Amino acid sequence: MSFTYPSLLRPNTTEALTSNGQVLAISKVELQLRRWEGTPLNNTFGNKPLIDFGGRPVFAELCLYELMRLSGWQARWVETYGAGAMTPNHFTQWADAGLAGQQHEPIQDPAMLALLPKIAQANGNTYAGCWDVVGWQGDAVLFAELKRHKKDRLRPTQPRWLEAGLQVGLQPANFLLVEWDF
Repeated sequence: MSFTYPSLLRPNTTEALTSNGQVLAISKVELQLRRWEGTPLNNTFGNKPLIDFGGRPVFAELCLYELMRLSGWQARWVETYGAGAMTPNHFTQWADAGLAGQQHEPIQDPAMLALLPKIAQANGNTYAGCWDVVGWQGDAVLFAELKRHKKDRLRPTQPRWLEAGLQVGLQPANFLLVEWDF
């Protein structure tokens, strides 16, 4: 099966991840992003760095959401912090307010509404470790995890989300590591 990635997120390398004792080559794209130099936001969700995306400040997750959207995909930033185990927040923007001031943008696609809880159930009935951004176009589904070059690394829950996705029928191609820096 061939897999088509969003046109603005074509992988340019791979990274080896271990899943159930098997080493998998997970596609990876390396991005150079522009630092936001304008007026800072008052609330940066724990001091997250700001990226200049089309003249507005966004977090890396929302930059990735926008790149998927501009590639013709639907997407959401999936945020589990401050949410119930089975009720993550889905964001498409960030208001200059705390987490409680954000607008949850529920996913409406029936296939995604069936897939996401199935993965969470295989993951021990939790979205913990869900990759940052989920995108879909037709039958194609992509989970993307952002890591800033030399500043971030995968948390132990994230390979478990990958394993849960594989258990329910996804392939390694359905997962994309996004390493970024300024």
